[in-house]
Amino acid sequence: MTEGLTGWQFLRTGRWIAYFAAAVVFALICGGLALWQYDRGRQASADNHLYSANFAAETVPLTTALPTLTSYSPNQVWRAVSMRGHWDAGHQYYLRNSVRSGETGFDVITAFRLESGAMFLVDRGWVAASGSGAEPVSRPQPPTGTVDLVARLQASQAKRGEGGVNANQIESVDLSELAPVVGERVYSAAWGVIVSPRSSAEGLARIQATPPAEGVGYHYSYMIQWLMFVLIGFFVLWRAAVREFRRLNADDPEEQRREAERVRKRARKAFTDEEIEDESLDGYVSLSRWMGRAGPAIEPGAAPKPALTGTPIPFDASDEDDQQKPIEEHPSQHGHVLVLGASGSRAGEDEHAETDSRATDAPESAESAATSQNAGPDEADERR
Repeated sequence: MTEGLTGWQFLRTGRWIAYFAAAVVFALICGGLALWQYDRGRQASADNHLYSANFAAETVPLTTALPTLTSYSPNQVWRAVSMRGHWDAGHQYYLRNSVRSGETGFDVITAFRLESGAMFLVDRGWVAASGSGAEPVSRPQPPTGTVDLVARLQASQAKRGEGGVNANQIESVDLSELAPVVGERVYSAAWGVIVSPRSSAEGLARIQATPPAEGVGYHYSYMIQWLMFVLIGFFVLWRAAVREFRRLNADDPEEQRREAERVRKRARKAFTDEEIEDESLDGYVSLSRWMGRAGPAIEPGAAPKPALTGTPIPFDASDEDDQQKPIEEHPSQHGHVLVLGASGSRAGEDEHAETDSRATDAPESAESAATSQNAGPDEADERR
């Protein structure tokens, strides 16, 4: 579809329009996810601010914070309220799968009967699970008598699992299910986490002593990642368009000049670790560094070419065609070709020295033979 087009005309083809549309859709999706993470980060920051403010706020009576049995506002979470009454040990429940410091156990939820007769559920603390994990290690009973209690408000939890009450164990503090089991007049929109009196003497661990903190930073980090995906998508599209432009305009003199300039810049760069490793294994650096195209590929399993190390390369004299032709041997060639290098230079020096010594001895032998023929009998006897 793009063959024969010049310049940037290929961008008007249907294929490249589809590419651009896909990049835009991808960017919109990533942008929407980035905004979602941004909103979650802002909400987490607002929640942390609310938790800290409610922890620092003064304690108010329960009847003031919750005028009716169904009163509750999400802004009241962790707000401290006071009440007076006594514990109802007959309505004590154990919240399963409650984790504290990496250990799984049970939160002990006990009904507190106010002086008005209404019932308010309170989390008295945490107890570890037994070895099997199916039961708490103990079932601490609440103290008797009148108690002045302070608790922090919590909203009714959503239903988990099958819900309901099974052997006084519950999956969540779902007040819509617990309220009918506890009695007629029960606060059905909120419950509390005990602040005082402390339940440590009863073998229960404290639930929440400091304001909880939601993670904020990771929401903003995810937002940045989604924005980076948008940039990466358009970068990939741009790179593909540039490569297509260079391919279609390879015969353009101006593009050839730019390609030559790119090759020169690439050749001036220092060798990378990968190129140095390739040279040590293959004996050469890819020609793409200087010529703008890939060098010769090595077939799988083929032996690497020898590097320029000065090692003698064996001379193959077994070829039939070479054996049929007369070869004029040079004194420095005796069955192999020498490659320049440290070891190759030493081998060449040794062979040249041997050749020179034979050449020096030959004239001396000829001169001695000539002298013997011209000498007289006396000189010959004396020489003998």
